[in-house]
Amino acid sequence: MFVFFDIGDTLIDESDFARFRRQRVFEFLTQHGVRITAEEYDTDLNSLSMRGRMTFFDQLRWLTQRGGASPLLAMAVFRDYILHIAPEAPRRFQPFADARDCLRALVESPAPRYSLGIIANQPTWIRASMREWGLLDFFEADCVVISDEVAVSKPSSEIFQFALAQAGVPATEALMVGNDYLHDIEPAKWLGMRTVWIEREDHYAPGAPPIENPWAADARVASLAEVPAALARLPAANGHDPRLGASHRATRAPSPKPGA
Repeated sequence: MFVFFDIGDTLIDESDFARFRRQRVFEFLTQHGVRITAEEYDTDLNSLSMRGRMTFFDQLRWLTQRGGASPLLAMAVFRDYILHIAPEAPRRFQPFADARDCLRALVESPAPRYSLGIIANQPTWIRASMREWGLLDFFEADCVVISDEVAVSKPSSEIFQFALAQAGVPATEALMVGNDYLHDIEPAKWLGMRTVWIEREDHYAPGAPPIENPWAADARVASLAEVPAALARLPAANGHDPRLGASHRATRAPSPKPGA
């Protein structure tokens, strides 16, 4: 079986960067005349996570207009993010403590045998960081698919299809492990992949309501340490899920992350 992993908040803990970004953007807005309290800012960000698949810039534009400032301020905030906030990500991203043991358990499993790949919305520098953390070599080289390298991001089905083509396997012989239900789990399931959902708090939108009816998750775990056992418990693949339909779509949109 081919097992694909997400990176952000699946293998790599982005919580420190998420808190840093949240605080810095709030400070920039208030210093430039946006009338908003910290509580209102947090509430607005959580509400925006339910308004659809908004880009980070669209969120900034909404916040500046809501606060009574010129929409041009959103451009200034975004530039500050690119120049001064985003460069902090490599230092603030850290692997989860159980990441290496999880990956090693899968690649060393005698039966069933697993091959590993990546499907992730990340900037190109993540490759070097994954190598420094001792994680990159667990994955098949041609099957490390990073959004900024292929010009397509999740949840687009094309990035999943590209990864499957790189692996040379049909969707029914592949599985997706991720923390973001709407970016990782649901689009993979629509293609016929099996899925393991790591249910972690979304630090980019803390306090956002839970996903309703997570039908697309074949298994739900709390950490990477639980993934090998979860894979072992999954039944043999039976092809495309017959329940697909509009009524099964989740209702909360994911918050944008670096590289998303």
